[in-house]
Amino acid sequence: MRRIESADNPLCRTLRALAHDPGAVRRLDQAWLEGIHLARAALDAGLPAQALVCTEPALEDPEIARLAERVGDQRVVCVGPGLFRQFSTLQHGPAVGLLLRRPAAGSARPGVAVVLDRIQDAGNVGTLLRTAAAAGAGVVYCLRGCAGAWTPKVLRAGMGAHFALPLVEDLLWSDIEARLPRPCYATAAQARHGLYELDLRGDVTWVFGNEGGGVDPDILARCDAGVGIPQTGSIESLNVAAAAAVCLYEGVRQRLAAAAR
Repeated sequence: MRRIESADNPLCRTLRALAHDPGAVRRLDQAWLEGIHLARAALDAGLPAQALVCTEPALEDPEIARLAERVGDQRVVCVGPGLFRQFSTLQHGPAVGLLLRRPAAGSARPGVAVVLDRIQDAGNVGTLLRTAAAAGAGVVYCLRGCAGAWTPKVLRAGMGAHFALPLVEDLLWSDIEARLPRPCYATAAQARHGLYELDLRGDVTWVFGNEGGGVDPDILARCDAGVGIPQTGSIESLNVAAAAAVCLYEGVRQRLAAAAR
């Protein structure tokens, strides 16, 4: 076990950057996973830890002690509570986090493909990843302009979804169009089809767009159809993460109903 007391230590500088600078993840090719749940999910997925960072009092927690045992004594780093707060993004919770190399892009599996087009809110991206994993998606593609998938806020909202499905970032539409399952549907305000008209029993692609502008018009034109979600009242649109949940789980409902026949 190592102990670090200086805020100028290179490891502490790295953690501060990863915690507070969204561009640091890609620049350093590392990720900072704060909290017991995310650290355990990463280790369960077989990802090697570069360091488990915590305070000495935190090691008295049995769950954190088990994490330390899993990564090995040489990779456990203890810092003081004040120093840990410099790279913590949580107001409450155990003082522990895992530093690791940013995982490589995954390979698509059979199933529904999900494409995120310039979704910029970290909470929305993380929630979408969690919903896609829960709905059994085969892959999530994050096009260029999305919030970084391995930044702390997205990781927290994803709650371990990053380790449950293939995830590919920083793409152009032209990079993936030829390998997407068809038909390809995009949510759209002005849509030719309603969600409940579609046959979603097979593998399809869903494209969900930017919070303000929706799916890029050029991408929408390359999809098989724009799709609307029926709404009542004066609400013009759903939050993109909520819309994705409705669409993906309509597919789950249809597949379960077909299997039960």
